[in-house]
Amino acid sequence: MQNSRKNGDNTLADALSRRLELLTTTRLAPIDFEAGSVSRLRKAVPRCANRVRSVPVHPGTMSWHEMHSPFPEESAAFLAELLDGDVATADHGGGGCYSTVLCDGLHVAGALHTTHNRAAAWNTFVRVPNVDHLCSVAQARGGSVRVEPSGILGLDRRAVISDPTGASLTIIAGGDDRRTVGAGALGWDELRSIDPVESVRFWCSVFEWTAMPILEARAAQGMLFLNGGRAVASVQQATASEPRSRWLPIATVRGEHFDAAVRKSIRSGARIGVAPTAHSLLERVAIIIEPSGLELVVGIEPKTAIAAA
Repeated sequence: MQNSRKNGDNTLADALSRRLELLTTTRLAPIDFEAGSVSRLRKAVPRCANRVRSVPVHPGTMSWHEMHSPFPEESAAFLAELLDGDVATADHGGGGCYSTVLCDGLHVAGALHTTHNRAAAWNTFVRVPNVDHLCSVAQARGGSVRVEPSGILGLDRRAVISDPTGASLTIIAGGDDRRTVGAGALGWDELRSIDPVESVRFWCSVFEWTAMPILEARAAQGMLFLNGGRAVASVQQATASEPRSRWLPIATVRGEHFDAAVRKSIRSGARIGVAPTAHSLLERVAIIIEPSGLELVVGIEPKTAIAAA
């Protein structure tokens, strides 16, 4: 039976290896199909050993998450309640109001009103050295620029780029950022893609990330994105109930609080988009849809530490 299982694993590894030949234009980390490769990565970086709550952000790392909601203050309050945090709302006059979710006094996410009657969605920011150059690279790699570069060079220059499957990120240059991590934060990011291989090819070529397969998630074509060798995000195949690709932040909680967090969200008016399920890096995740229609993933704080590379 052991030989049969090994043969099956080899067949799956060979199939994944052939699929990965499509990624010849990307910088891939050495692929180790030996069982336990990701487990060794986990052991090398114990879960939140020092409970660091805030880390600096360097190029190629997610720096901020923003909710675009028809009811931004309510959406911010929903997330704050889920994470046992608070909300601070500032009136920017002609620019409208901006709500900030705070946990332990640290900034976790922002919320503002949707424009042009667009559906509620997340806007995830990635720090880059040169916005205009990255827009050109994105187009050359088969992606698109959804929002042209704007803002002041060296201060807050930004644009929105999308991969060929439709998943988008906001790239921003200038200034210094820190982001909150661990339990009680948006502590992880995952791309739910209708074509994970194509998404990996694109984002690795744009940000100069590397990628490695997650053996425990091979059925969902799961991969780990690495920035300078450090884990920054993951990608998995979207389920049949998820008709489009999109980046989703994950509200991370301690393992013993996961079920209570999901129940709390339902009591607050959310519905389940994807039921709680096992996850190769976060143990368990669930996609919930809060009353405004905004999707949010709830998961257990990462086994693999997230840090700016």
